[in-house]
Order: sequence, then structure tokens, then C-alpha cells
Amino acid sequence: MTLMLTLGANQINRQLDNADELLRTYRQTGDIGYEYITYQPITSRDKLVPEDLAVTLLVNSRAGYRAFQSIRDNATDLDLTRLPNKSLADTSDGELHVVADVVRQVAKWSGFGASLATKVLHKKRPNLIPILDNQAIFGAYMNPNWPEQRSWQETIKSHARILEALRWIRYDIQSRENMDTWLALHAIEPNHSRIQLFDSVWWSYFRKREPVHNKS
Repeated sequence: MTLMLTLGANQINRQLDNADELLRTYRQTGDIGYEYITYQPITSRDKLVPEDLAVTLLVNSRAGYRAFQSIRDNATDLDLTRLPNKSLADTSDGELHVVADVVRQVAKWSGFGASLATKVLHKKRPNLIPILDNQAIFGAYMNPNWPEQRSWQETIKSHARILEALRWIRYDIQSRENMDTWLALHAIEPNHSRIQLFDSVWWSYFRKREPVHNKS
């Protein structure tokens, strides 16, 4: 039986057939993003430190020295204990605003945007904070003109856009229409959170339609 996901938060109707194959592809092709998901950090879940940037290299982050300096200089003002202790699918809209606030606080630091901020924060709350990649999420998943129009790479720092992306993903991972498929995907990768399943399947789908062409 074909496993299908309907994505786009009822704003864009995207039908992803063979979601199980897309999930397996993410692992079997040797994509280093799988190593990012399975890596277990040794740093505190409630404190951001410069060393947390290292694992983001496994998901093609553009972390640089400015991001290192920003964490060093600003992390003491970041209160991760504000975050709701639950999965994204179970958050209320008020709690989602708190998540967006925390992501936005990091995203506005020098060297950061929503993409790098969530790649760092996801490892602190892997059930709550999805990766809001510039291209895959803002430039493709939320772009009604994609894939006819190539994804863009705009750096996002806006609280409103971050909140919108969180709402879209929450909608899709808690949709009744998708529930049987999510359960089947969880049986394939039982250690993945729902948002990690979403990220893996969507990234495989995204790259299948917009592959990276290496320049010689």
C-alpha cells in the first residue's frame, strides 16, 4: 500500500506518494542529515554553548565565527526553560508563540537566521523545534510557486514568518488525514520524533525535485 502524506497546512495541496520510500532514501543515500538526527549531544539541553554549532555542520549549516561569538556573548540571556515541555503537535497557539519568541531571539543574533537558529535549537528540543531551513521550508514547502519556481535562500529573522512556519508544520504533523502514515513511518524509524520524520521525508522530496548540481 502506498503511504501518502498531504502537506502544505491546507494552504498548498502537496501530495507526497511513497512517503516510506522517501524516509528510507534519507537514510540509505548516506545523507549526513541522518547523522545529525541520530547524534546525541553531550551539552546541556537548557543551555546554548558555542560547541553546539558543531553538529549543525551535518545539516549543511553556514555556521561561521560570528555565530560562535554570538552564542558566547548572548547565550546567558537565552532562557530555554521557557519552552513548553511537549511535542510540537501538542502545543497550544500561546505555547507556539513562546517557541517562535525563542527562535527569533537567536535568529536576530549576528551570524544567525531562522535556519541556523533552529538547527542549533532542534538538538535541545527534538520533539518541539523543527528545522526551518531557508530553502527547504521557506523557499519550497511554503512557496506556492515551487517547484516550478526554484527555491529561494532568503535569510529569515521575522517572528511572524517563524510563527507561520511553526503553525504550518504543526498542522501537517497533527492532521487526521496524515495520522496513519505518520504511525507507519514511526515504525520504520522508531527513534525519530514526528518533526524529524517530517524533516526527513520533506528533505528527500525537496532534493528529488531540486537536486544539487555540482559545478565542475
